Amino acid sequence: MIIGRTITSLLYAWRLQKKCILVEPFCFHPLSDEFDGIDFSEFNVSNPQELLDNLLFTMGITNLLLHQGNVSSFREEDNTIITKHNTRIQIKEEVEIFDLKPTGMNQVFDEFYWRSGTPHDNLLFETEDELCSRIHFYQNKRLKVKNVVKDFTVVSNLSENQLLDADYGNGIVRIKTARIFKQRGLKGEFSWQRGETKYYRKIKFDFVGREVLPRIEQKLSFKEVYNMKQKEGKEWIMWKRLMSKEKTWLG
Repeated sequence: MIIGRTITSLLYAWRLQKKCILVEPFCFHPLSDEFDGIDFSEFNVSNPQELLDNLLFTMGITNLLLHQGNVSSFREEDNTIITKHNTRIQIKEEVEIFDLKPTGMNQVFDEFYWRSGTPHDNLLFETEDELCSRIHFYQNKRLKVKNVVKDFTVVSNLSENQLLDADYGNGIVRIKTARIFKQRGLKGEFSWQRGETKYYRKIKFDFVGREVLPRIEQKLSFKEVYNMKQKEGKEWIMWKRLMSKEKTWLG
């Protein structure tokens, strides 16, 4: 029985064809750097979110994922899970804890809406700083906003103390992001022109929200688990047969 809190523990259980229990809060963000350089084509998906959705569905239907979305905590001393309804269930099987303990470091995702500025083709900016280490651009999903407009998320790596420090808040992230945009040549809307010189307004963007993803101690990294050989257990075989006519995503 695998006990964990991340998509890595979920994939680890699938690779080994072992039962798994996920403890809340589940730690996941599709822009986490743990997915850098991963080719998801083995599972016929294009990104981490699609992989997670398919793993949850597949392991649920094959009974490898137990008590899905209903586990609030796990007691190591007697291998007991506490459900969200405060029910105690003791696990009789041998338990392997894959990842439960936070490291004290966090990936922080500050999401912004692009309001006005010159369209661009950038997808990623990277810096050498822990605050605003990466800026991911993506097509917005807002109603009545043109597809050409890219919203963005700023990723930082912060400690627990830094999370409580105003010098690392979203206001400072906003200021630093504006400076990065200027350094990388992004411009606001065209204002006016004198001779051959063009003048542009400042880029405008709005803060939407901050999401904090704790770094969790893991037995193996996501990449190491992803590169493991797949065990073709009875659940794997059952799923392949079940989906043989549906061009299953599962490799």
